[in-house]
Parts: sequence; structure tokens; C-alpha cells
Amino acid sequence: MGKKSTASGRRRLLALIGSIVLSAGLFYAQAATPPAHPPVAPQPAAAPSEAARAPVKAMPTEAELLAASAPVSSAAVTFALPAGVAPENGLQKHTIRVARAISVLFPEIKTIGGFRQDPLRWHPNGLAIDVMIPNHGSEEGIALGNQIAGYALANAKRWGVIHVIWRQGFYPGVGAPSWTADYGNETANHFDHIHIATNGGGYPSGDEEYFI
Repeated sequence: MGKKSTASGRRRLLALIGSIVLSAGLFYAQAATPPAHPPVAPQPAAAPSEAARAPVKAMPTEAELLAASAPVSSAAVTFALPAGVAPENGLQKHTIRVARAISVLFPEIKTIGGFRQDPLRWHPNGLAIDVMIPNHGSEEGIALGNQIAGYALANAKRWGVIHVIWRQGFYPGVGAPSWTADYGNETANHFDHIHIATNGGGYPSGDEEYFI
């Protein structure tokens, strides 16, 4: 395909996805700011108590609205994703696709972290990326983060997104959101970046092509 055709296809795709992102962001932004004293997120294996669930009672509804509000793009529309700003060494295939999509659709993002050593399994196993948000404390930065987090959640089932963490909120791909504990600083509390984890899909062989 020629350069003009590729550029035209990209603009059409960006326009389509942009409408999805903006629609999702309207619902997601309502849940962007955590309470002053957020509760500790329940353990995955245990059912949360009524007291722990009460402060975030509205969150599942907002997350459901987010997913329901995002239309599924036509299978006939495909766009090959070039390598983006995230280093892909050590990442699994589903994680690479999410990182590339965010790079294409959100050119404001200049830094995406990926593989690194960590006590938890997500980054060492190539299952997660950290999307760094410029001017993360500003209204514009928060809005951008909301859009990216909403975009990942809206595509959770299709892309194998397991969870998203943003501004101390823990949003599973399927299930009720909750607040994380206060870990003492902006980075640990995910105020300056969005953590997106996938189910991996296996390590690439080098011949893969990634599409949205």
C-alpha cells in the first residue's frame, strides 16, 4: 500500500478510535479522583467485606457504562501497528500490541516502560507496561490518563487486558473496581503513570505483525 493510502487509512482509524476514546472518557473521568483515605483493595482470592466495598459502590456501574459505551470497530477496518515508544524486549505479544496502539493513538505519550525486575510477576514476565503521563497533575494530564485507561478497559476482552491501575484505582478487565492502598508516593500510587497488564499471549518469534 502506498504512503498516501496508508496515511488516509490511519486518519480514518484515528478518527474512529478517537470517538471511542472520547465517549469512554466521559464516563471514566467521573471516577478519576480517589477519596482522601481510600480503602485497601481486597485480596483476589477473598470476597471483599461490605465495609470495604461501600466507599466505591458507584465504581462498578461507571466501569460497566465505560465498556458498554464503546462500540466495537468493524472487523473490515485494520491498521498495521508500527513499533512505538515502548522497548519491546522481554514483552509478550498482547502487551506489545497494547503498547503499540497507545503509541499510535496517543502521540502525546513519549515514554512507556515495559520489562523490568520487580517483586510482582507482571513486568518481569513481559505482561505489563507503564504509560507515563506528561503533566500528570494537570487537568489535561488527568484527562489524557482517563482516556488511555478507558481505551484499555474498553478493549480488555479483545486484547487480553487483565487489569489497569491509574490514580490509585484498580480496574480489572472483568469485575468490580477497587482502590489500592496508599503506598506513599505518586509513582507507587500510579498518579504519574498508568499500569496496564495483559495475559501475555506468549513471547514473539520475531515474525509477528500487530494490527488494530
